[in-house]
Amino acid sequence: IVPNIYTKLCGIQLVEALLFVCGEKGVFYQPGRGIVEQCCHFYCDYYDLENYCNT
Repeated sequence: IVPNIYTKLCGIQLVEALLFVCGEKGVFYQPGRGIVEQCCHFYCDYYDLENYCNT
């Protein structure tokens, strides 16, 4: 996944992209935030995925 390039990510592709973007920080899950809706039903980019990383 490349910054400022929007793409649809679903299933394992979404998981792998999150793991790549978040790295050692890990993924932060908050029910209702809608990553599937955002990235699979619509489009997201690198910066959208960063919002789902632990801080």
